[in-house]
Amino acid sequence: MNFRRFASAIRARLRPPTFFAAALLALSCGGDGGRAPKAASVGAPNVPWSEKRLDERRAFMATHVEPRMRAAFQKFNANAYASFGCETCHGADMEAVDYQMPNSLYPLPKDDTITEAKDYDEETTEFMMSQVVPQFATLLSKKAGVEGGVTCFTCHPTE
Repeated sequence: MNFRRFASAIRARLRPPTFFAAALLALSCGGDGGRAPKAASVGAPNVPWSEKRLDERRAFMATHVEPRMRAAFQKFNANAYASFGCETCHGADMEAVDYQMPNSLYPLPKDDTITEAKDYDEETTEFMMSQVVPQFATLLSKKAGVEGGVTCFTCHPTE
């Protein structure tokens, strides 16, 4: 199943009564180690990213990350990000690369990253550092701006 269809299926599951029936069925089967999705927990939002199963990561991206990032990017520049979606960050080949990051975004220099990025586009760099990195870090239960957390290189490849 491709990610767009998966995301649509997850969103559809959020609409009662279909979602509640599926959640009840999953709970009654008991084969998930006690982590069956519930209406308020699609994508296991209280489970840190590093501990999420693949299905939880996909559901979480579809129901939590993509909508928030789309809103942030469109607020920043509605015209440039009018068609914001999975491909914006993961690239046109997202399925072929199994959604791995970094992928096809603009490569950034490894040395003096912020200075170089500001020299190229100060407004976008400020937006990324003040809005995107902190929000994405929070969503992934990680720290912002530190190695092992969320940095520019979480999404952008190096030059």
